[in-house]
Amino acid sequence: MSLAAIETIRGVEDAMEKARAEARAEGQRRVAAAQREGKALLEQSKAEAAARAAEAMRQAERQGEQRRQEILAQARESCERLTREAETRMASAARMIAERVVEG
Repeated sequence: MSLAAIETIRGVEDAMEKARAEARAEGQRRVAAAQREGKALLEQSKAEAAARAAEAMRQAERQGEQRRQEILAQARESCERLTREAETRMASAARMIAERVVEG
């Protein structure tokens, strides 16, 4: 083999090795970029999930407070009704006692 052919082959081999190294480096850069993007997406997803959970909690608290107010209003109405009924019965009971005392 001539010296020129050997040098050509060596040049081609060197170029191929350089191309492999560049391809390897490009692959590593792409993997690193994909990992960074993946981490960023994961963090964004976590933040969005936390925000949704916080909003769901606030909504549940608002609904709970609304229901508490409804229950308190119902209890208040019930107490007022029972008080009115008791006052009416108290007046009837007082009349009956007074009648029995006067009769007795």
